[in-house]
Amino acid sequence: MTPTPNLAGAVAATATPAPVPSLGADVVVPLLTGLLLAVLVVLLTLLLARTARGWTLRALGRSRADRSTQLLIGRVVFIAILTFGLLTALGVLGVPWATVVALGSVLGLAASLAMQDVLKNFVAGVYLLVERPFRIGEWIKVKDFVGSVETIDVRTTTLRTAEGNAVLVPNAILFAEIILNRGATPPAPEKDEEPERV
Repeated sequence: MTPTPNLAGAVAATATPAPVPSLGADVVVPLLTGLLLAVLVVLLTLLLARTARGWTLRALGRSRADRSTQLLIGRVVFIAILTFGLLTALGVLGVPWATVVALGSVLGLAASLAMQDVLKNFVAGVYLLVERPFRIGEWIKVKDFVGSVETIDVRTTTLRTAEGNAVLVPNAILFAEIILNRGATPPAPEKDEEPERV
């Protein structure tokens, strides 16, 4: 006959309480380590993003791309690397990737709905930089404004009028309106009409 195991001894052996986690070693140290690594990832990402933007601008400077197009591509490279770095930092902190993607999707949808006009101007600005219906230094007329194109940014285009005033025109207006491109020659000054003599 085989001896039956002693159940009282087995229960006594498993009933020993688990060690109580110490606040310092088990909670604070891993948290601080994760935060330190996340900050290090963000700092390295910033350094890498700035370096990549500089390389991109130097490489595009050797090409025939407009200065505005160069700045746009440099900003896109910077933001893409920074976004990837921030997502990596969240991963280092222990946030699951599925949560990050879901949160990013919800925030992206909310931001796109809240910033419709800004996004419309952004898309129109990218179109203007790629298509180039006018260049910096050319005189254009849009709506009631006539001026020399000073800058073509992602959101607005700056015109300098003959009087020296700066006019910021949203790119969505330039995208949708009829533009008169006068080239590099400024418009002739309008003559004041003299009253008829009787």
